[in-house]
Amino acid sequence: MFELRRRVLANRHYDTQVSGDVEFDIYDMLKPTYLLAMSEEDLVGCVRLLPTTGPTMLRDTFATRLGPNQIPSGPTILESSRFCIASKCASDFDHNGLSRVAYVLFAAMIETMWNLNAQSIVLMTDLRTEHGLNRAGWPMRRLGSPQTSGGTTLVPGLLQGSSEALERMHRHANVR
Repeated sequence: MFELRRRVLANRHYDTQVSGDVEFDIYDMLKPTYLLAMSEEDLVGCVRLLPTTGPTMLRDTFATRLGPNQIPSGPTILESSRFCIASKCASDFDHNGLSRVAYVLFAAMIETMWNLNAQSIVLMTDLRTEHGLNRAGWPMRRLGSPQTSGGTTLVPGLLQGSSEALERMHRHANVR
């Protein structure tokens, strides 16, 4: 997972540590929940979920970029960060601009949110993923203006968990 993050997120300039071929940051030391998408032979995607009752990447690392907007936090809100998909899956996009691996991870995020008694997820994502989420039926509410970082335009947002959104992610991923 840390090797995949290094390969996919290498051009992002956050407070990360790189040791050889792996990438990690201070939030990996806070006992996060990791979701992994596996093919038959390899890891093809991952995402990290953290409770927002402690330090989070969005609030603490991106705070200077978000301006006066408050990032929601509390026992029913998780933060999603370090979402990445292996480049070999990059050509697997559907009409919404998202890959099957993305849909599988989004469905897992909703299911994990419920298992952790949360209702929503805050995140910083790129514009392409935001548009894909909206078109795919899991609309993101923006929490601030788009920001440029490492050549990518990012936007903070909030995703609500719902059975309808989970059903849509399962349908797009062709998962029963």
